[in-house]
Amino acid sequence: MTTSSSYVPAGYDPVTLEVLRMRLDSIVEEMGSAMIRSSGSPVITESGDYNTALFDSEGRIYSYSDAVQFHIGSGSVAVQNLVAEIENEPVHPGDAFICNDPHTAGSAHPPDTNIISPIFHGDELIGWAQSQAHLVDVGGMTPGGFAPGAYDCYSEALRLPPGVKVFERGKPVEWVRRILLNNVRVPTLFWNDVRSLVASNNTGIRRVQSTVEEFGLDAFRDYTRVNFEIAERVVRERIALLADGAYEADEWTEHNGHVNDLYRVHCTMTVAGDQLTMDFAGSSPQTDGFINLSYGTLVGSVASALVPILAWDVPFNEGVMTACDVLAERRSLVNPEPPAPISNGHLTTGARVSRLVTKLLNEAARSSDSEVVWARTQGVWADSWTGGISAGTRDDGEYFVLFNMDGGGMGTGAQPVTDGLDCGGMMTQVNNSLPDVEMNEMLYPVLYLWKRLNTASAGHGAYRGGQGHEFAWTLHGAQEVTQTVFAPNAQVVADGFGGGIAGGGSGHALWRDTNVNELFGRGTVPTDTALTASTRGLFEVNQQGVTIGTDDVFVEWVAGGGGYGDPLLREPVSVVRDVADGYVTADIASRVYGVQLVDGDVDTVGTERQRAALRTERLGGSAPRQPVAPDASPESSAPRRDEHGWYCPASGARLSSREDWRAEIPARTSVASQRLSEFGVSVRPRGPEPAVLIDEWISPACGTLLETRVRVASQEEVETR
Repeated sequence: MTTSSSYVPAGYDPVTLEVLRMRLDSIVEEMGSAMIRSSGSPVITESGDYNTALFDSEGRIYSYSDAVQFHIGSGSVAVQNLVAEIENEPVHPGDAFICNDPHTAGSAHPPDTNIISPIFHGDELIGWAQSQAHLVDVGGMTPGGFAPGAYDCYSEALRLPPGVKVFERGKPVEWVRRILLNNVRVPTLFWNDVRSLVASNNTGIRRVQSTVEEFGLDAFRDYTRVNFEIAERVVRERIALLADGAYEADEWTEHNGHVNDLYRVHCTMTVAGDQLTMDFAGSSPQTDGFINLSYGTLVGSVASALVPILAWDVPFNEGVMTACDVLAERRSLVNPEPPAPISNGHLTTGARVSRLVTKLLNEAARSSDSEVVWARTQGVWADSWTGGISAGTRDDGEYFVLFNMDGGGMGTGAQPVTDGLDCGGMMTQVNNSLPDVEMNEMLYPVLYLWKRLNTASAGHGAYRGGQGHEFAWTLHGAQEVTQTVFAPNAQVVADGFGGGIAGGGSGHALWRDTNVNELFGRGTVPTDTALTASTRGLFEVNQQGVTIGTDDVFVEWVAGGGGYGDPLLREPVSVVRDVADGYVTADIASRVYGVQLVDGDVDTVGTERQRAALRTERLGGSAPRQPVAPDASPESSAPRRDEHGWYCPASGARLSSREDWRAEIPARTSVASQRLSEFGVSVRPRGPEPAVLIDEWISPACGTLLETRVRVASQEEVETR
């Protein structure tokens, strides 16, 4: 964001404002570097699953690092609850407090452990340094801290509330250290990571103290306050560009660890001038499975979508979220109370919240007169972490826990100007990275057989959704491991936008008693076609305690993002390139994109005929009454609004004069897994009711695919079925 002079109050120097803002931003980034350099955990060093932040003495955010964005909420709650908890207790330089309990400290889940340290100027407490990272094990019933089998939070992990002092005046509190290390499976790694978080905070403390000395305490406070106000003002101006009104939508969390039910995440977003309210009333009650979401992480999951969509160029501080109220009923899925288990709420329900906010902002943006806001519409991101945690004893006798960060390789939603990113990560992961195969093989007793793009995962469209990836490994250096898995995006997949098609799902399989070692013995590379197995079975969506042996092969595939725009509007040369790259087959190019190939190049005449035939097929055999313009742009299938109502820009065909254009256009409804399989997109079929459906809206005049929507069958539809 460029600080315009119109935003700067009289009497304040804009250069000083920007220098101080960028100084604080650079400090939190340096804190992250200090953490990475001192940690021995690949979760931190390879995949960047951490955050660093600076707060004022009351717990308001000065600056936040570009790492994992849903910690915006959990970190804020952790600092604010600590301030309240230790209000009358002495605090000294060198102190550090540890917490990880989602219910009392706001953490996303117990492995996400906070270290919070006071910042002093002389004898005055002026702020807090906060560092948080995913620690590989925090005790509990399941190695790695994810507990699909837990029925309460007491089973999941060692729970540390606000106010537990782990360092005092720069030295470890020994009795606290002993308790911690007595309750975790990898104590050396755990304590080293705690120390790396303390080192991160110490770096931030030194830099803030130096900054205050340079600018003076009064000026520091005054200018940071003005930066809060500037950020708030910019965000409010963006909100005011949205169309006023109440927008409602649903997402669904799959399988709570015990039963394959669907759990509703509902939000009503109200836009009133320059104020947003996200009200999650109507969401499912809290459950006895590990998918409940802490309130702090609910706020962070809202911010994960809101910030890149509306505040994409606004440096994050306390002012960014001031214009957004987040409401949630107590004892609900998105604001639970003990004893609700909570060890995977952030990657299941939290990811659904980010997807839900994206869908709501898409609806508000499509009704806006602002082209700037319209340009923020997008296909929905896969936004789900496909988890695999392996624990066991190496052949040399050392116990290990592998939390495989390859689960972060999901595709992003397509944009109005380009395809989604392949393996781009969750919306909350600003700097997502995946571990090197060689690093995982060096640190853990596994041997990868393949790691490649999951070509059945991308949502088709004028711009294609990002692809996830898939990989397989077998044991190498251990005889047996116990496996925990979770695949939050298996059945209810990510929507497209403006005629873009939904992306594919995630999952895991175990191939038992394979010939993998025989192939290695012959010097043959094991491929999916060369491998034989006694069984090739799917894991449950969430499952724990599965034993994997030396002749078994573990396979994981990760979901893709939703497409943007009608696939028939994709540039034919882009489709040819996709075929050449192996992303789509020539059959999909013809049946979905309407592109005919001759000798690997575009058959222009054949493509025109095929696209006309597909539009006629969409209209039940009737030729379109109104042609699509030859130069129709990729985003022109998304309905637009003028003073006369809604129309299809691709052809100019009028659609509706009602508030909701869908009201006058019948939807074609299918079972999602079946319909998407016709597009070459893989989604896990859902056995029990309610069914997962997909609606398609097609312009009755021109045959353009206007919109698709994945949803869960209503009670009336269930009874009819």
